Amino acid sequence: MLHSALSFEGGTHGSFLVTRYLPLDELHASLIELVHVPTGASVMHIACDDPENLFCLSFQTLPPSSNGVAHVLEHTVLCGSKKFPVKDPFFSMTRRSLHTYMNALTGQDFTCYPASSQIEKDFYNLLEVYLDSVFHPLLKEISFLQEGHRLELADVAHPKTSPLVHQGVVFNEMKGAMSQLDSRLWEALAAALTPDLPYAHNSGGNPKEIATLTHRDLLEFHATFYHPSRCLFFFYGNLNLVKHLDFIEQHALAGVGKMAPLPPLPRQRRFTQPVTAEAKYPVAEAETKGVISIAWLTAPVAHQEEVLALCLIDSLLMDTDASPLKRALLTSKLCTEAESSLDVEMSEVPYTLTCKGCDCDQANALVAKVLSALAECVRKRFTHEDIEASLHQLEFQRTEIGAEGIPFGLSLFFRAAIIKQHGCDAKQALLIHSLFDDLRAKCKDPQFLTGLIQRHLIDNAHRVTLVLRPDRGLDAAEQAAEEKGLEKIARKVDPAKIKDQMEHLMAAQATMEKQSLACLPKVTLKDVPRKTRVIELKRDKNVFVSPQFTNKIVYADFVIGLPEIAATDLPLLSMMTHFFTEMGCKGRTFEEMLSYQQAYTGGLNASLALHVTQNADVCCPTFGVHGKALERNSDRLIELLKEMTDGVDWSDQARLGELVAEEKTQLQNRLAKNGLSYAIQSALSGLGMAGYVYNQWNGLPYYQRVMQWAKNPETLPEALMRLQKTVLESAPEYVVTCEADVASDLVPKIGVSTTQSKDHWQGAYRYHPVASHVAFIPAPVAFTAYGMRTVGYQHKDAPFLWIAAELLKNGYLHPEIREKGGAYGGGATYAPTTGNFHFYAYRDPKLARTLTVFQGAATWLAEGRFSEEQLEEAKLSSIQTLDAPIPPSNRAMVAYSWQRAHRTVELRQAFRDHILSASKSDITAAATHLMQPAVTVSLLGKEL
Repeated sequence: MLHSALSFEGGTHGSFLVTRYLPLDELHASLIELVHVPTGASVMHIACDDPENLFCLSFQTLPPSSNGVAHVLEHTVLCGSKKFPVKDPFFSMTRRSLHTYMNALTGQDFTCYPASSQIEKDFYNLLEVYLDSVFHPLLKEISFLQEGHRLELADVAHPKTSPLVHQGVVFNEMKGAMSQLDSRLWEALAAALTPDLPYAHNSGGNPKEIATLTHRDLLEFHATFYHPSRCLFFFYGNLNLVKHLDFIEQHALAGVGKMAPLPPLPRQRRFTQPVTAEAKYPVAEAETKGVISIAWLTAPVAHQEEVLALCLIDSLLMDTDASPLKRALLTSKLCTEAESSLDVEMSEVPYTLTCKGCDCDQANALVAKVLSALAECVRKRFTHEDIEASLHQLEFQRTEIGAEGIPFGLSLFFRAAIIKQHGCDAKQALLIHSLFDDLRAKCKDPQFLTGLIQRHLIDNAHRVTLVLRPDRGLDAAEQAAEEKGLEKIARKVDPAKIKDQMEHLMAAQATMEKQSLACLPKVTLKDVPRKTRVIELKRDKNVFVSPQFTNKIVYADFVIGLPEIAATDLPLLSMMTHFFTEMGCKGRTFEEMLSYQQAYTGGLNASLALHVTQNADVCCPTFGVHGKALERNSDRLIELLKEMTDGVDWSDQARLGELVAEEKTQLQNRLAKNGLSYAIQSALSGLGMAGYVYNQWNGLPYYQRVMQWAKNPETLPEALMRLQKTVLESAPEYVVTCEADVASDLVPKIGVSTTQSKDHWQGAYRYHPVASHVAFIPAPVAFTAYGMRTVGYQHKDAPFLWIAAELLKNGYLHPEIREKGGAYGGGATYAPTTGNFHFYAYRDPKLARTLTVFQGAATWLAEGRFSEEQLEEAKLSSIQTLDAPIPPSNRAMVAYSWQRAHRTVELRQAFRDHILSASKSDITAAATHLMQPAVTVSLLGKEL
């Protein structure tokens, strides 16, 4: 709803002046930009019919060093404010709300606070808390010590060289983050590529420098960057803009003075010749190869038309394994994986090529290969068909709703509002067809794109080649250096003062745990919709269709029920799935297949699903391929899916070898990043059939098999052809999401079939109990799971265990593991489909303490040491999870999965009803299912 006075430029409401009104027909929306005249604060509103309303408060935050001040501030502003002086308004609101998204994010040069809800009352509750948090935070030193960094006395039971240790949520979060290759790579690359700009610093903080940050630094940074006049207030959705304006006037802008706007970032001084830099990253395996990254600084982000053209060039060069630059890199044998990125949020746009699985001494050869491949592209130029295919991909990406797993409004914020903070025109990032029509016209000049490649890449001296070498001893060396620094500090500080500080923090945390949260607004169970969600799914024999608004995109899957698969083939089935859409098919080579997908679809990917039934050990698993296309290309999509139901060509030994080498490199480089996932899967793998199969598909058994296959890939073609024949014997079913007027035309093109599926999955695998154990990875923190088997979906206690997980997470595990223990996170998860329940902790520096916390959690629950208010909050969190928005791309498959697993509307409604009516005695009785021995698995660094 939009007030008429705000529907034209120059319109006013109170102190707000409309500076732009622009219909966005392609998004079925309107863009309204305003300024708050007394303060100069900016407001951006995208008005549309979407009921998932979102706000985002965004600030430019320019880090002066890598001490993490912007990141620590992001945490501490959410630790209590003037109006809401409780310990943790952010995490408290997560369970007093029916939000669809809540977060706080530290970018390289901005910090933003987004939240969304489908309930108006809830939306404004969240907005009020966020406004008071960012503009009137308490910023207590005790919060700084908890969230940022502090010194503690080392655990006498586990003595280290130094009598002191560093602790703090952000400190440990970033220790975990910096154990990941991609974090190391970007920190080193940004420092080399933009040495004169704030991007040279790690805005999240490098643990080596976080410990230098002071509380005074934090206060000064807030005073500089968090003034209301320097805030961008972003809104999206169908709520009334006038109400938004009145609300922020009352709660944030009334009576506020005006600060001068921050000056624009200067331009980076350009290099006169390319630069080479080196860095290291921690690895666990000796044979791991290195990473070589080549990056250029290209156009200013203000030159949006040129940036869009660079996005097109990136798509042409690197989108698929058949794209010319990527093909040249992969066939050169100088790397096993190549990827690119174009950061369109920085003030000047870097273009980066990252090659993994490299011999680090071949950097010069790799640079030469890149430059020669680019020169070849300039010489040959791109065909009209290639340009149209890549334009199609960019158009698709901007048209799709909610494809990134975040609210659509937030994706538009990142697209448009961030560049507005750099002084750019937001409309250039929101228009679709008109911008692409202009770009298409420019591409008629055969030298337009090649000229940009020549200028920004081939002839651009502002280029950095970064060699990132693997180092098995780096983790230990950095730990030793940290302890050496702590020894020096220990000689200068009084241990009694450190002990007093620790006791003061623990006492403050204990006091804050007893604080009343009554000052915080909340929704109640009366605000909760009583009916479970129903997604319309129409069936015509083997075709299932869900009519939805999709912004003119068709989503289609073919799904085949799995037959019985040998246990030894389960990891192979996972590999087949990963590679299925990357191979040739129906006489087309893999290059031709990838080019065809690029030209006519928004991408295809294969997947496996278990579809656990009411019996937690009985599954109806499927193999399927998911595709998407603009409506005008839906015929091509359906044709492609139907071709794939007959299988793909696994005979290309060279292509398979390439894919296996790439998979190996990816798994090795993501070992630390996937640490928690591996720990959970390992802990649950001996508790039931579903856990066993899922672990074989996605856990460490798959990792280990890939390492073996990479050494002997010639055995794979025959094995994959054999397995594919077994899997594709059954008749496929098709699952489609599209707009209603398209569905009637689409079903006949699929061709309704009465053929019955032949799947005979038994899943009678012999799985064995898993002993508690640790596995070592290159990380200075632990990723830990504590798993047990409880009861399944239809058991009377299942809804109560669902609530129990929320109670444990927010009432016990979060304060003990994060606030007191210093880990980045911890919680509990219950899967009613499998009956598995697990506790977890990640980026955790105190494994022994955490295990004690896990062991006390069930007792805390069984003894009913939670209040009625906490129970109501847990119910809200439980319903929030059940009602999380489903993007159009997934709706038909969600409804199909409910049917395949026999999860009827009646069963889901009964589950919801029991959540809403649960009593305290129901929860304590259900806790008896948690009073049993559990399997503990932790992935951690040897030094820890």
